[in-house]
Amino acid sequence: MRNTRKTSKTRNTRNRRTTRRALTRLTIALLAATGLALSGPGTAQATTTVDIPAPTAGGVSATVKFYGTVVPKPYIPDPTAYFGDRKCLNTYHDYNPTPGCGGFQLGVTLHNVRNQPGYIAGLRSTDNWFTAYADTARTFGCLRPDGTFDHSTSFVVRTEHQALMPTYYEADANWVIQQHGEVPARDVGPHFYMNFPAVTVDCPTGMTPAQYGLKVTDVSVTIADDNVFGHSTWSTPGPFYG
Repeated sequence: MRNTRKTSKTRNTRNRRTTRRALTRLTIALLAATGLALSGPGTAQATTTVDIPAPTAGGVSATVKFYGTVVPKPYIPDPTAYFGDRKCLNTYHDYNPTPGCGGFQLGVTLHNVRNQPGYIAGLRSTDNWFTAYADTARTFGCLRPDGTFDHSTSFVVRTEHQALMPTYYEADANWVIQQHGEVPARDVGPHFYMNFPAVTVDCPTGMTPAQYGLKVTDVSVTIADDNVFGHSTWSTPGPFYG
């Protein structure tokens, strides 16, 4: 009888562990399905992916991923800080939007590169870097003491054809070519990010500055290469929201 009870207790323990593991996997899957990145307050934003056809028949197509947006709430940036929740400056090898000033990331995957005549011939790119641009609109204003946004205080800061920042060597055209050769099963492309400059937001006493939202439109990635990628531009109107 003791052995039967002990076996039953062991089975119950195993069943509970199995259930917990299943629930954990289900929770992770649901979070991934939403496309949300969990980070600091006001920074969990959706990931948006857009496929862009090749500029010419048989050429290189692209998949653009807009993600990693940081929209600071409250918005109290420190333009001189390299560290902390209010930082606006990137440290060495730090290629991310900062928690103080905010921004976003743009990942590009290029397809059909290995079928290009220049790639097959083993040529290097004649243009050292991919470049990326976007129009941006950031809405600012003030939070009431209860945490709600007061739309009467809002204003928009816009940029047109804003150059995005390259993520280290990942926007190097020849690095992209090299990666296609070294990792045959994976397509590769340039990567960019935007870390915005600080904006002054003046609020009445008792209210807190905040960035209400981010809108990014007219995204383009371009290169002028004579050997592999051609003189190409991949563009999408968006909009992308953060």
